[in-house]
Amino acid sequence: MQGQGYFPSECYLEEILKPMILKHISYLKLLIITVCSLAITGCEEPGNKDFQGNPPMKMVVEAMLTNVPGESYVKLSLPVSKPIEESVKVSSALVVVTDGVNVSILNEDISEPGTYRPEATARGVSGKIYGIYFQAGNYRDSAYTYLVPVTPLGELKIAADNSMEDRYYISSENSDDPAMIHYLVFPPGCSGNDTCRTEYREFILSSYDVSQIFSPKKESLSFPAGSMVIRKKYSLNPPYESYIRSLLLETEWRGGLFDVQAGNPQGNFSASTLGYFSGCSLVMDTVFLR
Repeated sequence: MQGQGYFPSECYLEEILKPMILKHISYLKLLIITVCSLAITGCEEPGNKDFQGNPPMKMVVEAMLTNVPGESYVKLSLPVSKPIEESVKVSSALVVVTDGVNVSILNEDISEPGTYRPEATARGVSGKIYGIYFQAGNYRDSAYTYLVPVTPLGELKIAADNSMEDRYYISSENSDDPAMIHYLVFPPGCSGNDTCRTEYREFILSSYDVSQIFSPKKESLSFPAGSMVIRKKYSLNPPYESYIRSLLLETEWRGGLFDVQAGNPQGNFSASTLGYFSGCSLVMDTVFLR
């Protein structure tokens, strides 16, 4: 069913997927108990030891499932009171993704604590519903999502920066469907180091919001000729688009004439977890500014 437009109803998601998640959670708990009973040494359930017996009131999850191997991840952290604060990453958690038939236990990336990744060949497809379950100590939560197809990237359009020689602006992408475009720009001589690359996102939604129209103007960035530009285009299903809109109202669109009341955007987790489990079809390319 890959490549087909598939929009399951909320009722279907609620009634069909949750029993699937619960079935696999029961299996995983039985597996953990069995392994512990057979082990010669002591064993405890996966989870951050700091939370044992004293779980946090809330956690933050950034989770994305894509159709491209190596581009799916789950990030767990604790909330911060101020945007400038560095979040505390949650390690040693149990993170599971299922399509109702297959179960994948994600492994923590040893080079990036608090980030969990599936097998290198794992990929999502349109037409399936996916559930996520995670547990850190006594804290646990679950959510579900699905992928919709993504339209191809258009030709990269640039415009000269008349104030500086051999520098160019990257024009906005056009898309017939809601999408998020992730740009990574590496100037000449930059080999991928975070300190030398520029990274930003562009959101294309199905309709305009009055807060978007009257939002503060963003600074335009120009880049030197020869820069390498990696573009990643993600599809947005309707629930995720709604979440993105709420997030933008709280961030980039804030400070204009029509601000909304401040608050945390409502995610798709069933308990008190902040964040979202998204499913996005992805296309990407690499071009050079000439």
